[in-house]
Amino acid sequence: MVRPMAHAMNRSFVCLFASLGLFACSTHVNAPAPSNDASAQACDQALFCDSFEDDTVGQLPAAPWREETYRSGAVIEVSEERAFSGSHSLHVLAPANARRRGYVAIHGEPVFPAANRSMFGRAMFWLDAAPIAANGAKSVHWTLLQGEGRSADDRNNAIYRLGGELDSGLRLKANYETTPPVRSDCRRHSARRLPLARWTCVEWHFDGARNEMQYWIDGEELADIHVVDRGDAPDSNCAHQEDLHGEWLAPPAFQSLYMGFERYDVSSNDQNLWIDDVVISPRRVSCP
Repeated sequence: MVRPMAHAMNRSFVCLFASLGLFACSTHVNAPAPSNDASAQACDQALFCDSFEDDTVGQLPAAPWREETYRSGAVIEVSEERAFSGSHSLHVLAPANARRRGYVAIHGEPVFPAANRSMFGRAMFWLDAAPIAANGAKSVHWTLLQGEGRSADDRNNAIYRLGGELDSGLRLKANYETTPPVRSDCRRHSARRLPLARWTCVEWHFDGARNEMQYWIDGEELADIHVVDRGDAPDSNCAHQEDLHGEWLAPPAFQSLYMGFERYDVSSNDQNLWIDDVVISPRRVSCP
């Protein structure tokens, strides 16, 4: 786990805000010095910062990350095949055929409960190919990241997602989903596409008090999928409106953050995703 700071002297840190607004930090091992002052400043202000430099190649990343593939057939491991900074990144392989869930997740500390009501985040993503739909489907819906927490009435989990669908499988999409028995499946598509075969800076903002989700790509806000309370009023773009009446309701507390590649239909091709330079913060991080 990497926590770069301007004077880190080859150490890494996980930092979280204490209740009085101070930082409490614990050291890890062998983190490289930051490549520039902007990277150092982003991590100085962060709840969590990781570039996978001190994780073992060919293995899952260390705690607090946890594998969440549910034996879907996806493979997740630290890689040195490509990296945005340093020499390591996190590689996710979602093989062709079947639905695949290729996630790692953070539950609880050090990110939560500090970020349970509001969080900003940033990560660098490299995707080699969009899913090519099989079985006659027009396109495959997929996800890069999601914030999740239990609903106020404890009936379901509420999920904020960023992923893609349509337009050769690359149009970016905000998605609000709930777990059974509550049904929702709300969506809002952006005009922007996720670039392929290059590093892309993805930022997000989840705010529970405002039922808000907000995203940026390479520093540019995706204003057409900035959602507060609902989608395009009066049409909230929900497949099911009978339970929540079209509202995109955040959980009272975000409890988990998932990253990787999950697809919800059969793809005729593999997807390889690399993730690097993950930052989670109480304020906007911006791109390196």
